[in-house]
Amino acid sequence: QFFTKLTELLSVATSAHKSSIFLTQKPLNPLLAPDAAPSSLLVRATDGETDSSKRLKIATVVDPKDLEAFFARYADVCKANMGSLKKRDRKKKKAKKR
Repeated sequence: QFFTKLTELLSVATSAHKSSIFLTQKPLNPLLAPDAAPSSLLVRATDGETDSSKRLKIATVVDPKDLEAFFARYADVCKANMGSLKKRDRKKKKAKKR
């Protein structure tokens, strides 16, 4: 279900040429030591809508045993649907550093 919603979110963003997509991931239990066994992973995707009442959010929790299969499918969905998204303008960041 997460991948179908993610595909819809990405296709709407690419067809409208207006919104950003934010993809985030973090460990579900960040209090564990970094060298501990892998924990579950929380993966979120939101559109770039500034009005929180209109914002579309999707999330899923991935078990450590399913991570490899999840990321293989996640990468395929992202690569297939991000082709026409506008690339980020990094010139401003470089100008500030100088």
